[in-house]
Amino acid sequence: MIFAIIFLCLVIVFLGYRIWRIEKKLQVLFGGARAKTIESLVGDHHERLGVLRSESVELQKAVLALENNFLKSVQKIGVVRFNPFSDLGAGGDQSFAIALLDGGNNGFALSGIYVQGRPMMYAKPIEKGMSRYALSREEQEALSRAGSVG
Repeated sequence: MIFAIIFLCLVIVFLGYRIWRIEKKLQVLFGGARAKTIESLVGDHHERLGVLRSESVELQKAVLALENNFLKSVQKIGVVRFNPFSDLGAGGDQSFAIALLDGGNNGFALSGIYVQGRPMMYAKPIEKGMSRYALSREEQEALSRAGSVG
């Protein structure tokens, strides 16, 4: 008889512990709200998933737009300083050529020539790494440094 009472007490303690663990898991599952049913919980999660799906679609569109805009921004820069009169032994490296290109190797080459205290600037469009205008050796080198194809 005493063994039966002790056994019943152990079973009651064990079952109480199991019920306590199940209640803790249910609190986590229901997010702390005890009055909800499984059906309402699933419905709430379904609504949240719908909102997350639509937000995900909007974020994907935004990322795609940013990627497209990024391809059109200046990404590649090449700079060359030079002396246009180096063969005459005069002047200094005060002239320059700069190539500014986007992701599709489109942009422009800008040259600044410094002659007798007078700066002169020239710009030439670049499309797909090439220019329809003749490029100087320095402009070609600036394109090369910018990572252009041409």
